[in-house]
Amino acid sequence: MTSIVLGGYISVLNVHVINIIIPNMMSDLSTDVVTIRWVVTAFMLANAVVIPLVGWISRTLGTRELYIVGLAVFTGSAVLCSLVGNVWVLVGLRVVQGLGGGVIMPVTMLLMLDLFPAEKRGLGTAIWGMGASCGALTGIPLGGLVTEWLNWRAAFFINLPAGIVALLIAIFIMRRSPRQASVPLDWWGFLTLSTALVTLLLALSDGQRLGWDSTYIVTLFAICGLASLAFLLLESHVSVPLIDLSTFRSRPYAIAIVLGLIAGAMFNGGPFLLSLFLQQAYDLSVWHTALIMFPSSASMVLLTSVTGWASDRIDTRVLMVLGYLCYGTFGALMMFADLRLSLLAILLIYFGRGLGLGLSYPVLYPVGISGLPAAQGKTATTILNLCIVLGGALVVSLLAALLDQRYQIHQALLAETQALPAVGTQHGLRVFEALATQLDGASAPATQAKFLLGRFVNQEALLLAFNDCFSVFVVISLAGIVLAVFFRRASQQG
Repeated sequence: MTSIVLGGYISVLNVHVINIIIPNMMSDLSTDVVTIRWVVTAFMLANAVVIPLVGWISRTLGTRELYIVGLAVFTGSAVLCSLVGNVWVLVGLRVVQGLGGGVIMPVTMLLMLDLFPAEKRGLGTAIWGMGASCGALTGIPLGGLVTEWLNWRAAFFINLPAGIVALLIAIFIMRRSPRQASVPLDWWGFLTLSTALVTLLLALSDGQRLGWDSTYIVTLFAICGLASLAFLLLESHVSVPLIDLSTFRSRPYAIAIVLGLIAGAMFNGGPFLLSLFLQQAYDLSVWHTALIMFPSSASMVLLTSVTGWASDRIDTRVLMVLGYLCYGTFGALMMFADLRLSLLAILLIYFGRGLGLGLSYPVLYPVGISGLPAAQGKTATTILNLCIVLGGALVVSLLAALLDQRYQIHQALLAETQALPAVGTQHGLRVFEALATQLDGASAPATQAKFLLGRFVNQEALLLAFNDCFSVFVVISLAGIVLAVFFRRASQQG
């Protein structure tokens, strides 16, 4: 179980370390938020492509053996990521790391299901989730500390100690997994599903920037639709399908698929956006950003085990609705955040994100697969992992594109209000000119005043753009509340 917990730990640790060092990467690699988001999106895209294959590979190669390969690829590529000097080379290596990382989380869940009987899966999920939660807990402060005292490249080595220990335990202590001979692979199902996933993520990533009605985006959506239709038609006529579509007849599982997308968005979206907000709007260091984000992760870790225990005893819908309310409150309050908001207030507001995930995430797996036979449960769990990864990839792409678009819109709107003859503009220029005179810069005070006014307008546009992006969390939380009302164990349905 130690290796399983460590596997979940390094997988989530990686996500939070990357989120906290994104602004430093942007600066060092001389790129913008639209480009740097591919460091995150490419990793998740590779996750999404490899996860559907996990079930087949684990049966053919063995679950333990697949776990060993995933750990080796994941930790080895992390070292290579620290050595690059070009953003697109880094994106390519993150694809490789994503292929390894995409194996780790679903395989650790499969190994956990083998260890715990059905009646104790709530406890098993809680223990498994502790590794993931500890990754969220330590990833932010470790990433901040290492980046502050060394650089962002060194942050990629944080995964190595736990990754090596997990790998050694898996090689020398973990029992060999049984294999199935001559298990056919649904190649056409894999190709059509992968095509649908990749084109969907590309379209959603570039839709805001290129325009939803552009030829490129419309073509991507068309390919996605055709590939999805082909996948559904093929899967119903294959003897050993890549995804058993009959599992969707279970109402808890069908709802869990959508809630998995929401969970991924909640898990990845909050840290990604708040890290950018604190470092770009408040100009905080990586370390101080980590200190503000840390209590949220701590609350999530503490609640994970409690929620897992409680989910076997009380109505899980109560836990989930409370969780989504907490997360929605975080998003709603941040919609009105500006530089007058104290850092302590931001810390307390972000605390709601940890409470929300701690209450809603641990019950997703045990309730979602309740009522499914054991043979279907493992495959169903893998698809749930895919949905969580997809949710994270989609929201990061959406937030990055939305932030860039809303910034440009607010910048243009604010610039229109700053006409030079305007009384307010003239007053602002006089204030900035007086300040420039005191600073005694090389340029004329009037020139410096116009520069400072432009900086002020850009800063205000950035704040308003962030406010708009935080509204996304309110929308997904409301969607989660509606679905959670109908989300209960199969045995409870009457």
